[in-house]
Amino acid sequence: MPYLKIQTNLPLTKKAERTVLKHASALVAEELDKPEEYVMVAIQADTPMLFGGSDEPVAFLELKSIGLPARRTKQLCQSLCALIETHLGIKKERVYVKFIDVARTMWGWKGDTF
Repeated sequence: MPYLKIQTNLPLTKKAERTVLKHASALVAEELDKPEEYVMVAIQADTPMLFGGSDEPVAFLELKSIGLPARRTKQLCQSLCALIETHLGIKKERVYVKFIDVARTMWGWKGDTF
């Protein structure tokens, strides 16, 4: 049920996209103590974006999950920013991360809700 969406203004090769997706999926599963088979990750590369008036490399991440604990967001932010810096070379100062805790009744799967 965790869903991580990564947007960046960097153009990425298919190989780079797959690498980021695989590492991000494993990281989210580990950090949230969820089975990876429930984790979904998407990446939108080459998105027109500005941050602070600059089009230097930038990323916006949105992590949604059922039962996302507020006490874990600081560690999640550190881990996600490190992932982006390692794999995309984007400095953490140019990354925003939005966390969304979703109610079970507001998350659907297999024609039902959690």
